[in-house]
Amino acid sequence: MSIIYDPSKLLKKIAPPAKVEKLVKGNLTMKKAALSFVDGIEFLDKKKISTVALKTIRGYQEREAKAQIAGGFEKSAGEAVKDEILDDPKQLIQRVQNEIVFQIKEEIKASYAGEQYEWLPSDAEEPDPEHQLNYGKVFTVGEGEMPGDRFGCRCGMNILVKGNKLELG
Repeated sequence: MSIIYDPSKLLKKIAPPAKVEKLVKGNLTMKKAALSFVDGIEFLDKKKISTVALKTIRGYQEREAKAQIAGGFEKSAGEAVKDEILDDPKQLIQRVQNEIVFQIKEEIKASYAGEQYEWLPSDAEEPDPEHQLNYGKVFTVGEGEMPGDRFGCRCGMNILVKGNKLELG
């Protein structure tokens, strides 16, 4: 059996951008109820994901405050930055998804340590050149760098175990 781990496919199911962007409210605070997308996924740590989201939202709040100060405390300067963040909270989406990918990789390490895996290509627009050198090569789970070790990595794994094929994501 081989288990295909494709982070992009999995994220589309459990943490698509539309769900993650709901974490930020119109007043640049966190909507904790929106974290319900991780409920029932036992290998995800809701507290760690919440911490990542809160840190990112605090950064958004600081950007808004700096824009107000730079604009001479004109409300419109801060509002423009806030509107931009709310229209496209890329940083929040990226950071929360990166945390989820990291947690899943840690679960794979714990569950399949010692098994072999084939390094699968990333779907990133600009894949990491070092990771590209690993595409198609076979490694041991838990030894050396693995897909998902670096934040932002979207490389996948084909975990090689005996039996039938099971697909994650």
